[in-house]
Amino acid sequence: MLDMILQEARSLTVAEKRQLVEAVRALIADEMASGAAPGEPARCPRCGSPEVTRKGRSADGRQRWRCKSCGRTFSARTGSVVAMSKLPASTWADYAEGTLAGESLRELARRCGVCLRTSWFMRMRLFEVMGAALQPFRSGPTVSCQVDGTYLSESLAGNRERSRTGMPRRPHRNGRAVRARGISREKVCVVCAANDLGDEFAAVCGRGRPTDAELRASLAGVVDGSWVSTDDHSAYARVLPALGVSEHVATASRAARNGELGLVNAMHQRLRIFLEPFHGVSTRWLGRYLDCFRWLEQARHSDADRGDTLSGQVARGSYGSTRRDLIDMPQPLWDYWEAR
Repeated sequence: MLDMILQEARSLTVAEKRQLVEAVRALIADEMASGAAPGEPARCPRCGSPEVTRKGRSADGRQRWRCKSCGRTFSARTGSVVAMSKLPASTWADYAEGTLAGESLRELARRCGVCLRTSWFMRMRLFEVMGAALQPFRSGPTVSCQVDGTYLSESLAGNRERSRTGMPRRPHRNGRAVRARGISREKVCVVCAANDLGDEFAAVCGRGRPTDAELRASLAGVVDGSWVSTDDHSAYARVLPALGVSEHVATASRAARNGELGLVNAMHQRLRIFLEPFHGVSTRWLGRYLDCFRWLEQARHSDADRGDTLSGQVARGSYGSTRRDLIDMPQPLWDYWEAR
């Protein structure tokens, strides 16, 4: 069958071949979206009840279901990014492909035929899907883990004239680093962890040097029962025993720079390389970019095609943040500026 199709394709003009390629890509995207949940769904996406029954088919032939508890109908795509968007599945597949290729928001907007604002919202939704699809960070008594923090300049990128908070300091142009002695309070700590199984973890911990409470909240459920190596920051010695680590080894900062924390330091370097093309990621959205980074790191260790994996996750995945939720999201760590 494939040989026959290729033989017919050879007789087409270049323009017709391009149309054929686009049509096939759109067909693949639609098939991935329609096959988001084969078989009978486990529960209703509206109320979570497992009592569901078949309820005819939609206009495009997809099976619909009815919940016996809430009485609402749904399909396999209900609640997914594709179903809740006016854009077709092929456009989302194009956007995912362009994102993996490192295209900017403007390039993605031109590729998908949307405005710059919509391109940004699509990026946020894509990152949310990536975060939901992340594999858990494994821990346990047989797992060795390295934990260390890296410091990024706080970014207040965005339209500050229309913001409720305004700009509390002089702007930093093009994401340039904050020049200050020591660990400045104008830097944000991202605590990172890497274990010998290849798992990686990254989360925004706090402003400046993290407190015990911030470390405890960030690392809870991440290092439980593991053998953990850190630098000689005293907060680790106070926090990690309470989190149930099996052993804690603190390495002097100079030795840590010489390779004792090689796994997590290499992760820091890859994180900075990942963030560099964005020219200063707003601290408001840094958590979503960290989810994207972790997704790319997991894809790096996988044999599966990144584009196919992400397109499938977009077709199956859902998001919880609406446009209004994103617009109204408060600026994190703002108490520092309010107190000044």
